[in-house]
Amino acid sequence: MDNILDRVNQNNFQQSMLAITEFTINTEARLKGIIHLIYERALAHPTRSVTYANICRCLMGLRVPTAAKPGVTVNFRTLFLNRVQANFENMARNSCEIFRQKQEMVDAITKEEERQRVWEELEEAKTEERRQSLGNIKLMCELFKLKMLTEHVMHDVIVQLLKNQDDNSLEGLCTLLYTIGKDLDFKKARPRMDQYYNMIVKIVKNRTTSPRITSMLQDVLDLRKKETAQLGELVEKMEKTGLQADNDAEKHTGPGDTEPVLRPHYKSLAMKNQKLISTSIPLQENTCAHHDDKLKAEDSAAAWGATKKKKVNVQLKTCQQIIQEREEELQKLRQEVESLKCLSQATIEDSERFFTKLIETRCSEVRAVIQAKEKEMVSEAEGLLQTLEQELDELKRTETEGRQLPHIDVYPHFLQKLPSITEAFDEVRTCASEMQQQFEDSSKLQFVEFSKSVEESLGPYTISSLSTSRQAVEEKDLDLVELETVKTEEMYEQMDNILTSLTPKNFHQSMKVVSAFTIDTEDKLQGIIDSIYERVILNPTSAEVYAKVCNQLKGLKIPGVTVNFRKLLLNQCQKGFEKDNRKILKEKQRELDTTTEEEDRQRLREELEEAKAEGQRELLCNITFICHLFKLKMMTEGLIDYCIVKLIKDGDDDSLEGLCTILFTIGKDLDSEKNQPRMDEHYTQINLIQERRRTSPRIRYMLQDVLDRRTLHLYKGQKEDH
Repeated sequence: MDNILDRVNQNNFQQSMLAITEFTINTEARLKGIIHLIYERALAHPTRSVTYANICRCLMGLRVPTAAKPGVTVNFRTLFLNRVQANFENMARNSCEIFRQKQEMVDAITKEEERQRVWEELEEAKTEERRQSLGNIKLMCELFKLKMLTEHVMHDVIVQLLKNQDDNSLEGLCTLLYTIGKDLDFKKARPRMDQYYNMIVKIVKNRTTSPRITSMLQDVLDLRKKETAQLGELVEKMEKTGLQADNDAEKHTGPGDTEPVLRPHYKSLAMKNQKLISTSIPLQENTCAHHDDKLKAEDSAAAWGATKKKKVNVQLKTCQQIIQEREEELQKLRQEVESLKCLSQATIEDSERFFTKLIETRCSEVRAVIQAKEKEMVSEAEGLLQTLEQELDELKRTETEGRQLPHIDVYPHFLQKLPSITEAFDEVRTCASEMQQQFEDSSKLQFVEFSKSVEESLGPYTISSLSTSRQAVEEKDLDLVELETVKTEEMYEQMDNILTSLTPKNFHQSMKVVSAFTIDTEDKLQGIIDSIYERVILNPTSAEVYAKVCNQLKGLKIPGVTVNFRKLLLNQCQKGFEKDNRKILKEKQRELDTTTEEEDRQRLREELEEAKAEGQRELLCNITFICHLFKLKMMTEGLIDYCIVKLIKDGDDDSLEGLCTILFTIGKDLDSEKNQPRMDEHYTQINLIQERRRTSPRIRYMLQDVLDRRTLHLYKGQKEDH
């Protein structure tokens, strides 16, 4: 059902409804689920509310048994209208309570970052509530057009909206009157509609709403005046046309026209005895009272009979015509139903056959790929496992021998266990056996010499073997510790290569590679953001593509961590925007002022200019990136307004150039009806800066260009409205 609602339109409406009717909707839970999908889609896409209302019209008679009361049924129309009405009544009340709680949270927070976050959430909640409210009212209007909602319900909606008198309610009222104002403003209901419009006039005069809402209400009043004037002109024209037709019918023929008719009365003898009466004299003056009454009675009876007969004939003819038309429509509808059934069955069979073949083919291919990959990975894993087991055995053996070394009294017995020195010790043992015969007779000097020869023979082997084993263990432990760091660095390097070669053509392929990265810690997530941000600063011409990358990754979260990709990215952009280079520039300027050597002064002067240029470039790159994020709905209007206010407040050439960059890039998007008063204030301040002429000529030209662009934009908008 969700897929059908995604692609349904006027062209494929019948086919989509046929697919919906094939669903097995036999429980109240399923019916409510279908209603939920349709209603949520109508709120999310108010421009397609006409199509969704037509779907509801087709499903209006669908009935299912209730779960609570066996034997009782409930239909689609009742459940859907209850959902619409309940949401309309609860939306304003719940939203006011939520906004009040959020505002209290904002007022109670002292930390600027936390306050900014809660304020953003409040703005997003207000935008979402306004979108849902307008979508609900738009859907109600379309349901009214299809006779699913009554006039009484729509009047109750208007009264409730006028009673609330907040901006969202009044905007919904304007939407309702734009859509179905004509249908409600008929003769019987006109006194009630006059009351509504009088209340709107009072609201406009009191100016208690925002300028945007006041303008919308004035447009509603002007629209009704225009429609009333057009209706009056049409009625006057019809009255004039009817009077002219009556005057033409009442005209009599002149003497020239009657002369051929009267000529026989003067030639025939019988006709000469008949008395002719002038047409200018009323007929009633030439008729006696007795005959006059008789003629009137006869004329009345004849006229009543003719009228009655004519009415009966007309009614009979109308009924027969209606019956014939209905039979033709019924026959056509039956033919269409049969054709749709045949077409649907053929489509289903073709689809089943196609997808069965496709699934079998893909399954065999996937199975072969998985088996080959499994064989390769198992072979590699077994080889690695065998190597690790060997290294582990060697390490254990080395550790055991190292622990036994301090407790060994007989060195030859210990050295026999080391295969690497067996041959060397055989020679020593032979010497020892020979010296044992002469030991008692030998002198202490000979014994010392013997001991030295033993140490010289055995020393290199024992020390080197033990040190080599210890070094191998330490290197292995070091490798295990640094393995994760190496993998992370490789991921950063691969991400940097992707961003370097990223283009709109290979965007989707590159994003598949990025999505395969193992980003499971906050440090890794911050590292990815740092790579993207550094690439934005180095290559600002590709800022739009990098913004799209961020839009793809905005929902990336780390398990167990509250922050996500979007918040970390916005924090990075905020740090870059609020970065203050003035301290560094002051230090360099102080160093330049204290230096006397010309060469050093020249070098410091160049470093100062480079630092200024680098700071300006970073600011402009950051602002360009923020503008592209705003276009992708990752930045709110509140954050952009904060940037504009700060740049105007700083007032230096670098800040004003950044301001011009914002207005050049997204000025039209910010200049909406809701935000237009706020933008008027900003442009007024820009005009004051321009008039003071305290900036460089280049910045003044840029500011003037911004003002001219806005004037042209407003002029085009007014021209299109007219």
